[in-house]
Amino acid sequence: MDYNFKIDVDITKAETLPASFYRDPEIFEALKQDVFYKTWQWIGHENSVASAQRTHPFILLDGFLTEPMLLTKETSEKIHCLTNVCTHRGNLVVDKSGRNKKLICGYHGRRFGLDGSFEHMPEFKEAIEFPRPCDDLHRFPLRKWGPFLLPDLILLLIFRS
Repeated sequence: MDYNFKIDVDITKAETLPASFYRDPEIFEALKQDVFYKTWQWIGHENSVASAQRTHPFILLDGFLTEPMLLTKETSEKIHCLTNVCTHRGNLVVDKSGRNKKLICGYHGRRFGLDGSFEHMPEFKEAIEFPRPCDDLHRFPLRKWGPFLLPDLILLLIFRS
């Protein structure tokens, strides 16, 4: 998007951005796409999933990106960052932090492993070409900086497309 703001390379000619920069909904949406979806955002401390088989749902930047996400811990070491939206009907999969061996959507009972991989859906044993990779919960690369967790959101931009 062309923001049509003049930014002079000479810092002595600096100007304040126009008020429209702060009020225009199109600019706000463009900034989400061009800046925040392409950066790492702090999502919490590794203690939010301190032990194996823990799940911790959260909303990423609520009121801004408002993306339902989920931290899971399969083993004592492996933490996953997943979308918390079922691939079948868009229902939240986990609604509170706790201990879970599996992720089960309350809408139709679709079941996922703690790594987000699709495992089962009631009454779908005979379905042809099912499941497919798109039936897994979307996974986001997760980085640790000390005890802090940061997902790579560029994939969120692609996932939403």
